Amino acid sequence: MVPHSGQPRLWERSSEAPHSGGSSWKWLLITASVLSCWIQPTSAQGVTIVPNLPYGRVGGSIVLELLGYTDTPIWYVWYKKSSAEDPKENKITLYYYNRRRQIPDRIRQRVLHNGSLLIPDLILDDAGYYLVKILRKDYLEQSKAGVYVTVTEKLAKPEIVVNNSNIIENESLIFTCVTENMGANIRWFFNDQNLSLNERMNTLENNQILIIKGLKREDAGSYQCEAWNPAIANRSDAFTLTVNYGPENIRIPQSPESGDIEVQFNDSLTLECLALSYPPAQYEWHVNESSSPVHSGSSYTLMPASLEHSGKYTCWARNRVTKLSVSKDITIKVAASKSPGGSNGATLSGGAITGIVIGVLAGVALLGALIYVLITKNTGGGKKDHPQERQSAPRRGK
Repeated sequence: MVPHSGQPRLWERSSEAPHSGGSSWKWLLITASVLSCWIQPTSAQGVTIVPNLPYGRVGGSIVLELLGYTDTPIWYVWYKKSSAEDPKENKITLYYYNRRRQIPDRIRQRVLHNGSLLIPDLILDDAGYYLVKILRKDYLEQSKAGVYVTVTEKLAKPEIVVNNSNIIENESLIFTCVTENMGANIRWFFNDQNLSLNERMNTLENNQILIIKGLKREDAGSYQCEAWNPAIANRSDAFTLTVNYGPENIRIPQSPESGDIEVQFNDSLTLECLALSYPPAQYEWHVNESSSPVHSGSSYTLMPASLEHSGKYTCWARNRVTKLSVSKDITIKVAASKSPGGSNGATLSGGAITGIVIGVLAGVALLGALIYVLITKNTGGGKKDHPQERQSAPRRGK
């Protein structure tokens, strides 16, 4: 480095030393001291570069802020290297402090007046080690500092693809996180929380594939995958997993342990059939093992109960997705109601009572007619027999 024109030349000081009246060794010490200052190491304590963002992102901007330098510089020179150890320094630009001029000027990178470097419209090639050298105004000291800059690419929104949309419990399922970014980091979320893998789950291909073996109903919920890098993350839309199962554990709450229900004549009875199932089961009621259902729906009401309602009732629960079905039997006995006196007797309907009355009256009328006929016949027959008897008697005296 050539000293500034205003800087005293060392050899001039040496030649003038004898005329100054001082000893020559003192001038030698002064000369050595000046040279030591001029060729001292280029690093100065306290100067650092701090990026305003921990990571740059493709398409974004980053500022490498120069901190700790308080002197007035002549210029800032920025370089880029592949690493801190790389001896090859590729100069980016030089900034003249007093002139406020950058050379070259027509580049993306801009040096701010405080020495910081602005890098807009980042690309992946902008990643690397950045070095700044600062020349002090007296030309005697050059400070420098460096920092490594990481630039990550934009992440497209990933998408979840599954190998089966009609999931039945105990089957296996494969999730695939599809992303445009090759080699992107992938992580999975379940109901907006980080997915904790259990013994039935494992991942492949850098977490891009999630396999769940032996699905359980508790696995149902919202799944998302996220592509991420140190600078940005992008999460997929939620995939809602439903696990179809059942029907199972069918029951009729009204049924006692014996399985028989007794209902009084003319009373009402409502039966309800329940089973665990997803989607909800479809219900049918059959009586005495009939091939056709007598009712569809989980509830079946008998009102009023009559003697012909007695019999075996079967509830069938069917799942249209799993194609499974289960049934439950129950026996209904319609009992005759008790009379007020305490004796057991059937309670007859109005029609039956009318029929009985008519039958009794008809019987009474028939009996009366028969008695009348018999009486009339007996009375008439006695009167006709006397003359005949007289006529048929043998004559005496002839």
